[in-house]
Order: sequence, then structure tokens, then C-alpha cells
Amino acid sequence: MKQKQYLSAGEVAKALGVSVKTIQRWDKAGLITVVRTAHNQRRIPVSELARIIRGAGQERCVIYARVWGARQEQAGNLERQTERLQAAVRARGYQLVETIAERASSLNEQRRGMKKLFSLIESQAVDVVLIEYPDRLVRFGFPYLVQAFSWRGVRLEALEAPENLEPAAELVADLLLIVTVFSGRMDGQRAKSIQKCMTSRIQECLQEAEALDGTN
Repeated sequence: MKQKQYLSAGEVAKALGVSVKTIQRWDKAGLITVVRTAHNQRRIPVSELARIIRGAGQERCVIYARVWGARQEQAGNLERQTERLQAAVRARGYQLVETIAERASSLNEQRRGMKKLFSLIESQAVDVVLIEYPDRLVRFGFPYLVQAFSWRGVRLEALEAPENLEPAAELVADLLLIVTVFSGRMDGQRAKSIQKCMTSRIQECLQEAEALDGTN
């Protein structure tokens, strides 16, 4: 018989001797890893139940901090970000096992820090990954990472939820990030010229779209 990989909230509550409402509160507080079915029902990985049962000891935590450019790093942004995460680790009672801090684009698939993080997860050396904002780790697809980490029994926590932008503002931010990253691969003035031109054109197109929307 194939072993179950996920349990209902009721099954976990029974195994732990708590109420289903307690499981729901833990979920809302981000204290337990939960995935949702297509019908929005809670399912808890078996590995998460094992972690809680074991959980008299401290959870092992890795913090991941990232800035985009040298100017941010020189201004001390990376150091301050790391300090905030370390303070959160102490406040939450975690055991800090690794601090990963790097300067890289969120679209860079070859980040050394990310590779190190994946290696720690693969070797089961971590229970919690703590970041400041979701986009410190990835710009796109954050919910997929949350689910993928949970399959390894690892909880991904962010100190602050992603900012809810208007669709147009979010589109601008994403397009400008892509333009910045790819123009950064070019040389000097040509890159700056292309970036400036593309940024201006993106903003013009969005303004035109807003104007057309206002006439409808």
C-alpha cells in the first residue's frame, strides 16, 4: 500500500491531540506548512507532522538576504537586511545554521547563494528559510517555491507579505526589472541608452492605455 504523503487538518489534529481550529490558527500564523487542494482544503505533509512531533528542539533556520546592485551593497542595505533577519531568528526562537547574503539579480539563475540554499535543503540541514520579502528570493513564481520547499519538509517564511500593487504598477515594475537586467549585460553607454529608451517607451504605452481606458 502506498504511504500517504499528505494528511487532512483533522488527521493532524488527532495525531497531535489538538483541535482542528488550532491547526487553522497555526496555518494563519505561518507556524505550519500547509498546501491547498483544488477545492481549497488544507493538506499537511506527513514530514511536517513528524517535524512538529519532534519539535521540542529548536527549528534550524537559514536566512537569505539579497540586493540587486553594488550601490545598494555599499550603502549598507545588505548588512541591514541581514541584521533584521538575524533579529527575527532570535525573536522566533530558531537556531541559525547559515546566513546567505549576496549581490545578484533576482532573474539570475546561477546565483551562488541560491545554489547553496538548495544544497542545504537537499541535505535536510534546514527546517525554515527566512527572507525579508518574497522578491528577495525570486521575482516570479514564489508560491511554487513555497510548495516545492514543503515537499522537502522546509517552511519558507517572509517577514513581510508582497506589496499589493495595481495591475498597471506591477506590470511597470516587472518590465523595468527585465529591461534593467538585460541592459546590464551590455556595455556602458549603449546599455544606458537602451534602458532609458525602453523605460520611457514602457511608460508612454501605459499612459496611452490609461487614457484609452478613461474614454470607455
